[in-house]
Amino acid sequence: MTTTRTIRLRRPLLAGTTAVAAMAVTAGFMAATPDQAKAAPGPGLSLVAATGSVTLTSWKEDPGVYLDLGTYLTAEGTPLELKVTRKSYKDPVTVTQTVFEGGRTRARTLPQGTVKDFSGLPGFAEITVTDSTGKVAVSRAENFCPNNASGRIRPDAPSTSKYPESCPTNPFTLGSVWGVEKGWAANTYAGSYTQPVKLAAGTYTAKVRIAKKYRDLFGIADRPATVKVTVEERSWEEGAGATPARSAATGEHAGHTMGHAGHMPGHAVPRPRPAPRDERRGPSYNVGHGPLKAAPRPCPGP
Repeated sequence: MTTTRTIRLRRPLLAGTTAVAAMAVTAGFMAATPDQAKAAPGPGLSLVAATGSVTLTSWKEDPGVYLDLGTYLTAEGTPLELKVTRKSYKDPVTVTQTVFEGGRTRARTLPQGTVKDFSGLPGFAEITVTDSTGKVAVSRAENFCPNNASGRIRPDAPSTSKYPESCPTNPFTLGSVWGVEKGWAANTYAGSYTQPVKLAAGTYTAKVRIAKKYRDLFGIADRPATVKVTVEERSWEEGAGATPARSAATGEHAGHTMGHAGHMPGHAVPRPRPAPRDERRGPSYNVGHGPLKAAPRPCPGP
């Protein structure tokens, strides 16, 4: 099964994947469960891939691809819930895990330094990309926001997630709640919080592994997810009728503001030439969640 990355992932429908991809995530989770690592307080967490292969597009005018590989962290039994706080702007950020046991909850304080800010778990996903000869082309670690685009993978899971979307990067944040709902899967892709990588057109193998410190902390089995990657090179000059698969340019991220026109089959919208990226303007959002909704209009005065 091959997935071509054309749109961002959204929370309601397993982060925008098809029913086939949802079945793949579920099957991957069921296969990973028996091999779970030593018991740790909290939910059973597993890393799974929603698809065995993806196609990414690098544009000649703006080379580079984002490593949106379709890997997810699943939570089983109970939710993964983390409360991230600091007493003041001068104090360090601390993390407390809410452990659900026998209808009750208890707080588990995670080691000091687990996080540095409110943007997610640093260095959570370790990604290695090798070319057809086995040579390492990319090796990097990416942060993971548990509030990433997500969706349920079990029919008996809650129909909605009680956790907010996105991890805040506001410098004035004093507290946040992160979570992956029970029976749900959250995309491990760091989205606009990461940088594209330059890969020549060709075929690659990507291996995604959860960093050891998090495997030990949450009792996650060491089961890397492997995804076949095809990188294709295209040009903005190919014509308005072209339907690009991936881009490292602004059109890739700013496409959220266009109403997700590409979500509806048979209603493809020609892609305009991407404009220069300006991270200082436009709505703030995390992967898969789209722009924030505008505030309601004020009530009319007397």
